Amino acid sequence: MEAQLNRGVRVPSGVTNMAAAATGVAVFQVSNFAQQVGTKSFKVKKLIVENIAAGTGWFSLGLGLAGAFVANMPAFWIVNNMTNVFEEADIPDVEYFADLCASVAVLAAGGSVNVQVEVEEIG
Repeated sequence: MEAQLNRGVRVPSGVTNMAAAATGVAVFQVSNFAQQVGTKSFKVKKLIVENIAAGTGWFSLGLGLAGAFVANMPAFWIVNNMTNVFEEADIPDVEYFADLCASVAVLAAGGSVNVQVEVEEIG
């Protein structure tokens, strides 16, 4: 394992419920303060996806809300009626400079997905 020289602070998000398929939903907001100097960024280090009878399928992280969602890493396979946990080794090392959004490819009628991320803020 190589040393990471610019390690940041680990921050968990709240739990976000996704009840609509193929639409971007905000799951983590990058910290921006009026007194802040420079740009903050973050990397996703842990992802918890609770699939509540939504059907087995693909879950994506990326940028953009609603119809403007664009995935920027490979999709995750989530199993129906399971809590799927993805650790640091499972998640590509993508650095975000804007709010993190998520999307589910297909949801069964009446199903939903709960999402929580843990990120490492840098800067």
